[in-house]
Amino acid sequence: MQQKIKDAGIELLIVFGIGGLIGSLMAWTSNTYVSGVQFFTIFREQNPLFQISLGESDFELTSLIFLWVAALLVILIRRVFSVTRWHGPADSIYSAQQSKEPLDIKHGIASTLAAFTSAAGGGSVGQYGPLVHFGATIGIVIKRYVSSRLSHEVYLGCGVAAAISAGFGAPIAGIVFAHEAVLRHFSVRAIAPISVASVTASAVSQAFFPSSNVFEITATPPDLVTLIPLLVIASPLIAGAAILYMESLRRSTAYAKKSGYSAERLILTAATLCGIVGIWVPEILGLGIGTINDMINGMYGIPGLLILLFVKIAMTALCVGFGLFGGVFSPALFIGVAAGGVIAQATTMAGIPDLSVAVSIAAMAAVAANVIGAPVAAVLIVLELTQSYGFAVAALMSVMASMLLTHRLFGASFFDRQLMDRGINLAHGREAIALAQNTLKGHVNDDYVSLSETNTGHEALEKMREKQQTEAYVISGNGCLAGKLSIHQAIEAESKSVFNFLDTQPILLHLDDPLSTAMHVVSDFVGESLPIIDRNDRRFLGVITEGDLFKAVITVQSDVRSSERE
Repeated sequence: MQQKIKDAGIELLIVFGIGGLIGSLMAWTSNTYVSGVQFFTIFREQNPLFQISLGESDFELTSLIFLWVAALLVILIRRVFSVTRWHGPADSIYSAQQSKEPLDIKHGIASTLAAFTSAAGGGSVGQYGPLVHFGATIGIVIKRYVSSRLSHEVYLGCGVAAAISAGFGAPIAGIVFAHEAVLRHFSVRAIAPISVASVTASAVSQAFFPSSNVFEITATPPDLVTLIPLLVIASPLIAGAAILYMESLRRSTAYAKKSGYSAERLILTAATLCGIVGIWVPEILGLGIGTINDMINGMYGIPGLLILLFVKIAMTALCVGFGLFGGVFSPALFIGVAAGGVIAQATTMAGIPDLSVAVSIAAMAAVAANVIGAPVAAVLIVLELTQSYGFAVAALMSVMASMLLTHRLFGASFFDRQLMDRGINLAHGREAIALAQNTLKGHVNDDYVSLSETNTGHEALEKMREKQQTEAYVISGNGCLAGKLSIHQAIEAESKSVFNFLDTQPILLHLDDPLSTAMHVVSDFVGESLPIIDRNDRRFLGVITEGDLFKAVITVQSDVRSSERE
């Protein structure tokens, strides 16, 4: 009993120590990041640098100049860190689902710097996605220096939860987001340190950054009897806005890859076009938090909201797709509020009471939930931001109704689709990923009957009898597999060479085949064992029996299930 108490006490200290450390670091990092972006945004908006006159019109080019500088800095970051692809929440999610491919710390840091630079320069990008991935990166960095029984995914989850908690001032939403969107499962061992990290991040933010809550939502709770039917009816429009946004991001990225243009040219193109558009529609530049608050408070009419909605989608897709890297979460909030504002004002014109604030908030949560794939976390963010049960219920209905459509028409969250575009399907679960990552390399068996091309049927039968096996493998002089011989073929060969009786095209496996592929091959196999060869030169390496293959698969599945239960 004393030992159990001692072990429990040590584990408790570890949980609070690791969670508190990651939470504190992310609180300072997140708030410093946001404050830095806000500083440059205010500087850009209040200090005009360059104006030109065309006819009777004056044009302020400060936004364009800032974006050119940001683009050059992003290009510099890309070269200094040798970045081939910017990393974000999708990489955090994938890293949490497996342990064979660790999170790339260098690319994580570089991507965060690039996202900060893009947002500070006025790019139409977000801040929360990069902070989430940086939180995951910080968690993995700490794991390298702080040893404990906690798995890498727990450290990663602590960083993710702390980032959301510090960014929104929503510790409960941070905990749920880490489990719902990133880890994809709940466990006793994970939830304790993640909770500590999230609550610590919120507490430190409140203590040292009291004005960190950037959203201004002070409206009274809505009339749910009128609001809920309206949100259900409007859900196709909200889902449509989310799908249009996500598809635009994917298509822009695909176009950039197929264009053949250099990364530098694409980044400068995005900066130039976004800067030019920003001259006429400055609201779409940067994070757009102030514009979100203005839209919630009814400062724009339907024409203005529609312009902001479609221009924000286009410019965010351009920036993210062309490499002026940044997050997609903040723009999703912007797009949701704009779509909700259009719906609310249109229904008010039709005679329905003004519910613009509630509809805007609910639509904001719905678009964000569809993009990040975390419906419960999105609702909790609304609950913690507004401190209103009514707003949270409205958001819940909007989120669930719209997600039914987006899952049918788009298929998954934007991050899941990013991974699918890279050939990674999380819908199959952790076991499928683990089976795909474990190859046959560690499961080659040398217990087999080996024959040369000159052996006779009688000699083959004798060797089979000695090893108590009914199959043999004929190996050529250069070590390659010539074919497979069954006991029936050996009997048929008698005193003749087995070379003319063997199966030259047996079912076989390659050394680098994953266990998932091997299981698929075995589904059509009847026999004792399968040969394993080198993919390049057909060199025979050994065999694997069905029993050994099943044991390997069961071991991998058990390890995955054990990690999820702990």
